[in-house]
Amino acid sequence: MKRKILVFLAIAGGLAACAPSQKQIAAQREKDPQYQYEKAVVCMQYGIPDEAFRYLNQAIALDPRHYLSFNLLGLAHMMKGNLPDAVKAFQSCIAIAPSNFSEAHNNLGTALQESNQIEAAEAAFKKAYEIDQNYNASYNLAKLYFGQSKLEPALDSIRKSLLKYDRSLLAWNLQGLVLDSLGKYDDAMACFQQALKIIPGEPNVSFNLATSLYKNGQIARAKELLEKTRAALEKTPPGTAPKNDEVKARILDLLKKIGEKK
Repeated sequence: MKRKILVFLAIAGGLAACAPSQKQIAAQREKDPQYQYEKAVVCMQYGIPDEAFRYLNQAIALDPRHYLSFNLLGLAHMMKGNLPDAVKAFQSCIAIAPSNFSEAHNNLGTALQESNQIEAAEAAFKKAYEIDQNYNASYNLAKLYFGQSKLEPALDSIRKSLLKYDRSLLAWNLQGLVLDSLGKYDDAMACFQQALKIIPGEPNVSFNLATSLYKNGQIARAKELLEKTRAALEKTPPGTAPKNDEVKARILDLLKKIGEKK
């Protein structure tokens, strides 16, 4: 019996000697580009792109064809406002990424649009949509067209986005804005109401709905909604949410117009 125990201990000791230590495992992980990329993802989630750069550069040094790292590098540069570097990173990603990776084309389009390279941005969004009907790309394309007052192309693109994903408050809101600009107030209001089903009481959408009501001659309903939205926004201290402050100002302007109509 004692001999069996000794043999077992010898085997166990041999296995322990063969097993990698924690330091060895850690050293191996540091040489894994995917591991470096995942650490960069965490940094981006916490809003610290400078730290993400360090891990992404390590990932790319370990594997110059790690396309996910190039894509995230572009996003990190965008977070820092380095648009030319973001464009280069997304272009590098596209050069090595699988042909079905539409997100890099969509991100490139955003960087190009922010760089005021509108035609190139449009082409990038179209390419992203062509690959797999990327609904973010069709939304971005609609937003680009809307900014150029190309209302019918904007409407076509936003409908494609919602056809692929109909739970986007931003997409429903944008479709409402396009329809409102076309004078189709009933359809616009239906879109804003659909958006408010996703996030009830969202201030900007509520204001847009009130605007369509006002344009459609439903003054009392518009006033009621504006006052309700204003009361909710008053609970937000001034300066803590700049976008809410902007909505408050627009609400006051429209309430003033309604008051002047009486």
